Amino acid sequence: MRSKANSSNLLIAAVLALQFSLSAEDLKHAPPKGRFHESWMELRMLGKKAGHSRVTVQRSGEFVISRTQTMIKINRSGSELSIAAKEEAKETLDGQMVGFTRELNMGGTPLRIEGVIEDKSIKVTTEQFGRKKERTHDLDERGLMNWGLLRLMRVEGFSSGTTYDAWIYSPEFGMEAPTKVTVKVLGEEELLLPIGKRYATRISMLLHSKAGKLESQSWLDEDGFALQARMKLGGIQMEMKRTSKASALESFAPADLFSHSLLPLHGSVPKNARAVTYRMKMKSDSEVGLSPPNGYVQTVETSSEGFMIVKVKRSDLKEVTEGKGNPTEVASRYRKPNVMIDSNDPSIRKLAKFAARGAGNPIAMAKQLRVFVTNYINRKTLEIGFATASEVARTRSGDCTEHAVLLAALGRSKGLPARVAAGLVYLPEHNGSKNLMGFHMWTQFYLRGKWVDFDAALGESECSPTRITLTTASLSDVSLAEIGFALAEAMEHLEIKIVEIER
Repeated sequence: MRSKANSSNLLIAAVLALQFSLSAEDLKHAPPKGRFHESWMELRMLGKKAGHSRVTVQRSGEFVISRTQTMIKINRSGSELSIAAKEEAKETLDGQMVGFTRELNMGGTPLRIEGVIEDKSIKVTTEQFGRKKERTHDLDERGLMNWGLLRLMRVEGFSSGTTYDAWIYSPEFGMEAPTKVTVKVLGEEELLLPIGKRYATRISMLLHSKAGKLESQSWLDEDGFALQARMKLGGIQMEMKRTSKASALESFAPADLFSHSLLPLHGSVPKNARAVTYRMKMKSDSEVGLSPPNGYVQTVETSSEGFMIVKVKRSDLKEVTEGKGNPTEVASRYRKPNVMIDSNDPSIRKLAKFAARGAGNPIAMAKQLRVFVTNYINRKTLEIGFATASEVARTRSGDCTEHAVLLAALGRSKGLPARVAAGLVYLPEHNGSKNLMGFHMWTQFYLRGKWVDFDAALGESECSPTRITLTTASLSDVSLAEIGFALAEAMEHLEIKIVEIER
């Protein structure tokens, strides 16, 4: 139970987006053969060094190859998570994409993405835990990667006030279409860096991604390469500074992101509460939208004053039994396997058959599956990245997201439509602080015409009114990272308090 937004693909996307700019001479003349740029950056989060990044750019024949290697360590409530990423982009001298590779290992969860341009199409192969998935997308010729963006930036120039739009392809934001970025030159400033005092040109970049807007600012040296960069991601301030290799590789002191992401709740929720009414409001300076869904246990009303009244009642499976509905009523994406909820995997099928034995009806089956997952994951840890259901079945390790995907996969394997729900959960106490709300994920099964909550991580089948659902997903068209990022961004601007408690 925590936000993984800052340990996600999007964190790496932020690192990559902050570092590239173009040497002035590289546009006037073709770049020299061999490596013509290398830089080391230290990465800081919440004021603490959390990692480093190395960027190299070289010309190989008629192509420019840019490589970025990043290592990050973050601390989540005492558990350390390591994130290692490697990205390589191959482009023509005039900035056209040829192909790319990206490798991400987050908490022992490996992911490789490879893309090749063929006949005005992008063929993308994703591989995780030995499983490959291929997709082909139409190429948008406006779309650029690293070198192409660098060339465009130099063409537009670095005069203060210069503003323009570009479209960039990035695996972190999906290769279906390029992501729009608005670039603005802000002027010159003096910096004090680990390598000494430097003068730099400051620019801002606003990425209009599917998960929301990401704004970064970079300070460029006289050749156009980044000396310093800053951005806020999921409420966490990130900063990168040019340094020496030796300094970049020195030990890290990662920040505790879990504690940082918690929200104070004005009021407490008693264990015997039958229903709780919450008032949620986004801060006046927020541009982040939030639309909690209505459902079986949750009703949402929006006032003219701009706040939301969310009432959550305790689940009642006896009440669910009296309903009517058929699994085929819901979209196939909630019934079929996908990369994360791989319900067709032999290990999942075997576990589901064992866990559901003796269940007389779908509701009894859902309860048995929940109890099974709660007990089966015997290593409750925050050190795991985003693991697939079959990987969780193998390792028996994880936190709320691993519990949620495994339970969903077992349900789908036995014919129960399933999805994950993400939002807030009540924490009576954490590290000496009381009455908090934190990011959480659980499972919903479609039973007798209703989507019903089952929380394997917290061990509840008839869930208490301590959860607020902010979004749901089949995980067929959105990643856990995107969900975590979007909610972390919203949580930064959210105020919440209890209006009424029914016992």
